[in-house]
Amino acid sequence: MKINPYLMPVLLAFGLVVFAQTATAESHRATRLGNPATVFAPTVYSPTDLRARFASAELQPDFAEILRQWGWPGNVDDLFAAAATNEIVEWQIAVGDTMPFMSSREHGRPVCLRNVTWAGQDPIHAYAFTFHSNGRIWRCVTPKPCSNFFVEDLGPEPVSGLALDCSVPDKVTMGQTVKVCLTVHDTGNVPGTNVSVALPIPATTYALDTSDGGTVTHETINWVLTDLPVDGTKQLCADLKTRRAGTLNFSATASSEAVTPVNSACATEVTGLPAILLEKSDNPDPVAVGDTTTYTVKVTNQGSADDANVAISIVVDSELMPVSSEQPGAMITGQTVTFPVVPALGAKQAVTYTVLAKGVTAGNAHTKFIVGSQMLTSPLTAVESTTVY
Repeated sequence: MKINPYLMPVLLAFGLVVFAQTATAESHRATRLGNPATVFAPTVYSPTDLRARFASAELQPDFAEILRQWGWPGNVDDLFAAAATNEIVEWQIAVGDTMPFMSSREHGRPVCLRNVTWAGQDPIHAYAFTFHSNGRIWRCVTPKPCSNFFVEDLGPEPVSGLALDCSVPDKVTMGQTVKVCLTVHDTGNVPGTNVSVALPIPATTYALDTSDGGTVTHETINWVLTDLPVDGTKQLCADLKTRRAGTLNFSATASSEAVTPVNSACATEVTGLPAILLEKSDNPDPVAVGDTTTYTVKVTNQGSADDANVAISIVVDSELMPVSSEQPGAMITGQTVTFPVVPALGAKQAVTYTVLAKGVTAGNAHTKFIVGSQMLTSPLTAVESTTVY
């Protein structure tokens, strides 16, 4: 291979070097050290010497120029700060190792040789230290004999991160299971370890079941994820029930030793259920022919939600005759008394109606009370027995 004589001073940074030019990148092959014309800086004999090289006001611009020529994306001040304080260790460049670049000199000017392969007889003894710059980890290696340095990329800085999402149905009916799911996402570039996830249990609510080994205490459900891969997600769910209608709020937390806790909240509306109670009575009983008795009907919504279109009627048996009702709008048609429909009967509310009936024939009368509503799939009925003599 023919070597360009103009490049010879540069290529002797390590001594005898063979140069090859390709279409994609230059490469160099170094076989010996110690050319005084191309060494970057004086020999270093100790970590103290190395720190002095990087702290030298005369050399620092040359360090920066080499890195500029290489296109280094880091901050040179990070390099200088690390050289002053970080641990410096013994290092070896093995025979056959290719370095991403190597500093050198040409006529005293700093030059950057790319892709330098060490092809000498023995490994090169060097010093090395690692440092962080612009989100990545770097290793700076400096051969002791010539102080020609290079920097190699060790990858991104380890960054731990978590995201948490809480989800629950928008609406559930009281008595139904409320399924709350938490999705944990590793947003860092290292796996999450021993990630703790906590879901406080709202008051009047209790846990029925949990996924993935979640443990239930009196007030909280807890999970521990021993290993969450990079960009991995894990869904954790709990089945709950509540004793009260209204808004049910959840606020969960995920954390680990390496991550500041993250939170997520979600809420569901627990709708109640109406529950109709029908109560009836007659007074007096028995009643003589020609005398009157009063029938009373009370309808109570014992549930936790409104009921609608509550319709109440009384069918008086033939031994008696309905005479009147104090309820405005009540209609008496033959033996049937119909009361105005109640558009909405709120939870725990009640309506009470009375009907005056006159005994007409001796016997055992069976008066029927009927209630229908939006909630009831079929009317409620009850019978009151009245003796007429």
